[in-house]
Amino acid sequence: MSFMEFWGERVDPGEVGKVKFGTEHEVCQCKPLVAARFVAVVVGLPVIWAFAIPHVPMPTLHAAMLVIGGTLIYVALAYLITPQPDMDNVGWAGGLVDHPWRYSDDLNRGLLGLAIVLGPGRFVAESVLDVGVLFRGEEEAVEEDDCYSKINDNAYQDS
Repeated sequence: MSFMEFWGERVDPGEVGKVKFGTEHEVCQCKPLVAARFVAVVVGLPVIWAFAIPHVPMPTLHAAMLVIGGTLIYVALAYLITPQPDMDNVGWAGGLVDHPWRYSDDLNRGLLGLAIVLGPGRFVAESVLDVGVLFRGEEEAVEEDDCYSKINDNAYQDS
């Protein structure tokens, strides 16, 4: 943090995002999407593990336990930690250029980076949870045709 950032932030402070801790999760109601996400996870993780395990300098069984255990810890942390940066204050040009008179944009870019790093783990965790909830029958699933219209409706509402 430079003197200019410290001085500028005191004159015109910017909003800083937050980090949420917890297990809030909205279950995806679209069974085809849930199934596709789950298949991607079930196929993708073993492929990634197969590439990672030979590169760990340990006996194969120990390397497999380390890689799979590390993945489980990463997925759990990604599910429990949800960074929410203030995207209106990430710097100039959408975060490509540092705002020279604010350090709050540096904090928001850090939160954005954390969200990017934790995103794949959250995808895995939510995919597994959605399969467990929907195919166990706790939630009412939306029909396939309604699913795609609901996705399109949500896209237009967010705009």
